[in-house]
Amino acid sequence: MSEAPSIKVTQLTKVFGKRTVVDHLDLEVQPGELYALLGDNGAGKTTTINMLTTLLKPTSGRFSISGFDGIAEPERAKSKFAVVSQEVSLYQELTAFENLMFVSRLYGLPKEGAVQRVEQHLSQWDLLSRRDDYVGDFSGGMQRKLSIAGALLRSPRVLFLDEPTVGLDPGSRQHIWEILTGLKHEGVTIFLTTHYLEEAELLADRVGIIVRGKLIAEGTIDDLRGKLNHMKSICVRMARRPNPEELESSLSRLRNFAFGEVSYDDLRNTFSIALTSEGHLSETLRAVTDWIETEHIPITGVSTSEPSLEEIYLALSHETVPLPKMDQSPVPAAKEI
Repeated sequence: MSEAPSIKVTQLTKVFGKRTVVDHLDLEVQPGELYALLGDNGAGKTTTINMLTTLLKPTSGRFSISGFDGIAEPERAKSKFAVVSQEVSLYQELTAFENLMFVSRLYGLPKEGAVQRVEQHLSQWDLLSRRDDYVGDFSGGMQRKLSIAGALLRSPRVLFLDEPTVGLDPGSRQHIWEILTGLKHEGVTIFLTTHYLEEAELLADRVGIIVRGKLIAEGTIDDLRGKLNHMKSICVRMARRPNPEELESSLSRLRNFAFGEVSYDDLRNTFSIALTSEGHLSETLRAVTDWIETEHIPITGVSTSEPSLEEIYLALSHETVPLPKMDQSPVPAAKEI
């Protein structure tokens, strides 16, 4: 018998007055999977987490956590997960050690071994040296790490994280990423919301994009790339800015033999060819090389790229595809003829 999904959501909806904040949401997250939910402010991410963690009653729909119905069996569902919200919930007048010991008592963990477990978690999060310092003296990053450490005290099978690294310095973010990757390898299911697309691209097995309460796209990064019209792009950065007549003439000739949509980015002084098929990459590269030589065009670089998660997100959530960046390994520039 196969294991139940760690999170199963069916037609989950939340309405405030006349405003539908989460609109008939359907998704499943499998055991040991890290799922990232992306969306603009107000898209419904936090409301979704609040419903899945039983903090907010849905207007309609159902959900389960590790097989337990979150509406009919909320206490059994809550026994399987931990949550770290955007707001840090710590007692500022207590020490780091006292905060975690208090959390361990709330979780009903056995007294014997509690001290060792708390110190183990403080060490894991590089906080053991601040064991007896008041949390009110901690930086925001240290308080965030202590919050996550507290959520992990009872070894949950599902961990909900709402913007876990917001406002943290790069070193703290990197540390949290490493811990989350380790938890995933241990079989913990992680459901996180984030504004950092780099974070989702680095950590997530699958990504969901929510817009105005609706899940408009879901899948691996490669799955989402496949939803765009172009899979790869070729960019040519010009050494000098063409005048309007040169620009129109060059674009016209390039469109004659390029296997994709040709555009010009005036800000970056870059020609871009968005390919409609992976198989046209080598053919279009040869055509672009011929075009550069025939047109006697001075360039500073040529690059190929595929859509980043940022480009995918913007394309699917706002129906606009930004021009590819010129940060890939460049082909040596051709000399002006």
